[in-house]
Amino acid sequence: MPAYAPGILTGPITKTVTFTGAAGNGAVGNVVLYTVSGLVIGATIVPKCTEGLVSAGGGSVSLGTVSDTDLFILATTATAIAIGDLWLDATPTEASMAVPAALKDVAVNNENIVMEVTVGGVTDGTLVFELWALLAPGATVAAA
Repeated sequence: MPAYAPGILTGPITKTVTFTGAAGNGAVGNVVLYTVSGLVIGATIVPKCTEGLVSAGGGSVSLGTVSDTDLFILATTATAIAIGDLWLDATPTEASMAVPAALKDVAVNNENIVMEVTVGGVTDGTLVFELWALLAPGATVAAA
């Protein structure tokens, strides 16, 4: 992991998830995106779809932390996230738009950033997550 200085904007830290439906990679449960140690201040995360999501079981996805799995984005029908979409809220769009408040200036304290898959697994598709953040002294953040 690159060394990042506290109090300096860090990023982007890129995490690519290519879904297979396996545990931790699209099966019902959490997909760990970023490991966070210490306090990350002002986190901003922007997910983009580079291959449309597939779910035969009616899967949905949300974005948050271990303790609040929809802190950033509420549950979204996985198949509504298509190639080229920015997944910035529960209605993904290809259009440019302002990053919503729920995706920026968020403090994450000593817990991982995750995407939760519910109802049915996501068996194919790719999302690329870009994270920018300020780190408190001693804090670290890395793509999982």
